[in-house]
Formats: sequence, C-alpha cells, structure tokens
Amino acid sequence: MTALANADTSLTCAREKLLGPSEGWSLAPLAEWLLTEGQQAHNAEILVAGLTERLLKLGLPLDRLRLSVETLHPQLIAWSVSWYKDQGTSIFLAPHSINLRPDFKGSPIEHIRFGGAEIRYRPALGLLAHNQQSFFDDLVQEQISDYIALPMIFSNSARNFISFGSKAVEGFSDDDLAKLRALVLFLAPLFETLELRFLSKTLLETYVGPRTADKVLSGSIKRGDSALIQAVIWYSDLRNFTGLTDSLPACQLIELLNEYCEHVAAAAEPRGGEILQFIGDAILIVFAAEGEDALRQAANNAVEAAIDAFSGLAVVNHRRQRRQEPAIRFGVGLHVGTVTHGNIGSPSRLAFNVVGGAVNQAARLEAQTKDFDTPLLFSSDLAALLTHPSRKLGDVPLRGLKGLHAVHALESSIEI
Repeated sequence: MTALANADTSLTCAREKLLGPSEGWSLAPLAEWLLTEGQQAHNAEILVAGLTERLLKLGLPLDRLRLSVETLHPQLIAWSVSWYKDQGTSIFLAPHSINLRPDFKGSPIEHIRFGGAEIRYRPALGLLAHNQQSFFDDLVQEQISDYIALPMIFSNSARNFISFGSKAVEGFSDDDLAKLRALVLFLAPLFETLELRFLSKTLLETYVGPRTADKVLSGSIKRGDSALIQAVIWYSDLRNFTGLTDSLPACQLIELLNEYCEHVAAAAEPRGGEILQFIGDAILIVFAAEGEDALRQAANNAVEAAIDAFSGLAVVNHRRQRRQEPAIRFGVGLHVGTVTHGNIGSPSRLAFNVVGGAVNQAARLEAQTKDFDTPLLFSSDLAALLTHPSRKLGDVPLRGLKGLHAVHALESSIEI
C-alpha cells in the first residue's frame, strides 16, 4: 500500500472516530481544542501539558506520554517532550551523539524513525513486538501495563515519534487505540509548526547570534533598520594565518579555525558577548550595554573573556605542540563607544552588522598587538572602565584614524 493510500485510510479512520459512533470518551472536544486553543501554544511543553490534562478528563487511562521530533541544529538531532502523570512535562534536547548510544540502537524511536510500523507492548497478553528488551524492562519498572508507539508523520514525510503508556490493569481498549491513532493526525501539524518555529530561531541564532535573531524575529528585516547602541567592541585575528593556509591541509586548517572560534565563543558568550561575524580568521564580538554601570560591566566582561580564551588555548597549544602541530596564536583589540547596529546589504542579501569609529579602532588596536608583542590591547576609554590594573604602553598612530591614540595593556602577563 502506498504512503498516500495509508494516509487516506488513516484520515478515514480519524473521521469515523471523530464523527461516527464509538464507545467511551469522545475525540471531538479534544480535536476542537487542538484546532483552536492548542494552536496558540507557544512551545511543545505547553501543548503536551494541555493535551494530557484533557485526555485525563475525557477518561483515557494515561500515565505516560513521550514524543520526539527531529530537527536541524548544529548540536542537536532532535527535541523530545516527556509527560508523566505524577511529574508533569519536561523537555530533552538530544545531541547528535545519541545515535551511538546502546539504548538508542533498536529503540522504538529508531524503529519508527527509520520506517517501522507502530509498536505495541502488553505483557499481560503476550504482546511484545520488538527486540529492545532493555527498553521494555524500563517500562516494567515504571509499572506500565500497556504501551503503544506511533509514527507522527509531517508534511515533508519526516517520520517522528509519539508514544502513550498506561498503568491501568486493563490498559487501553481497542477503541482507545483507534482514537489515539486518529489523534496523532491532529497532533502532527501542530508539532510540525512548533518545529518550524524552533528551526527558524535555531538557524537565526546559529548564523547571526541570539540578540540579532530576536531582532529579526520581531520584525527588523528591512534594509536600513538600525539603532545606535553603546557597546564594547572585540576584534580578534589569528597570527600568521596566511602561512597556516599555505602549510596546512584544508581539513587541519578548518580544525584549527574551529578550535580557535570555539574557545573564543565559550569565553565571550556566557559574559554577554554576541559574535556578530566570523571574517575569515577574524572575529567581531559586541558586548552591548545601556548606561554607565552596564558599560563598565561589559568592559570587564570583555577583558575576562579574553583572559579565559587565551588560557584555554594555552592548554590546547601544549597538546598541539606534543603532536607537532602549529600553535593557535591570536590578538585581541578592545574599544568602547557608540556604534550603529543595523541591517545592511543589498535588497536580496542582508546582514546585521555594526559600523562606526569604535569598530575601526578595535580592529586597529588588534593590529598593534603584533608590534607590542602582547596578545591584548585596549583604548584609554576602555581602560577607564576596568577594575583590572592596566598600564599605558604609548601613543601611536592607528591606520585610518587621525592623530595619536593611547594603547593600554593589562599589568599582569597573559599566557598564550
């Protein structure tokens, strides 16, 4: 039977269960709720909480519900929501590595995701149509007497997973099961919508950062949309990148770049830094702040992020040295000022960026780190905001900027 024929059969079943005579609880009020209030659920946990509350009121002997939806994410393969009658709802974000776990291999989720039919577990009747005994041992510990796992198929034919479990001695009736199969047809488009929202936010956060993603999702998508912000600007650049490009195989060069970016991100993002651009081997980060106190905090956060990034890569470089691989060296320039944060580009290709003198000065300060043989330099304006002791190294011309500019460094040395 074709997928289309299967879908038609399922829809016919759903229509009969919704409109035709049946025993027990009625699917109609639940379907009405899903098509009205249920569509307003902002996330999957809210939708599952409302769904299970209504299923219990209708009389379904439900003690356990779990669903899993595949997603497109650099770190995650799926998100899952679980509900237990005595615990409520929780969400689990599954990493790509979950596919390698022994408890995933042969699990009901894997079985259904890769084309398998529904799974029924009913030990009292000898129903155990699956080979993942360890999973069903867990159900025994939970005192689940009846369990059914069903495919939840999206409009792009993606096969996702949903399961229902009961502790009732009699378990689910045939009528219950028919209604649950029909219910999944109503649930699929709602969870697909939630996945599309999750996907939109994920992709935007991955490629433009969380703060900018919020701006885009809130409607700032026209070319020229912009605002003046106060911020600490971080500009960093790898040492001898041209030489590394010429000497390293492509795979090793990408690995080096990723390791550098990963350590910088791990140091800056928890302290409020938003990576705005990766520019080849350069990184542009904005620590936005409103008001003098917030700006002072942002300045100290940026310096502490730099110290952490250098310290983390110092450990990495010891390992690289033992493997006779080139060290990862980079410089950081920091400045503070007012910049324009806005949507810049062509009518068909836009990017959020920051422009202004503060950005140029941070980049020029980074270039001076090579001449002063120190990895971190910053301006007088930023030094005035710091609680970290600093020292002035001199007044120098900065390319493209008028006059001489004071250059500062931390009093304490930085391991690189």
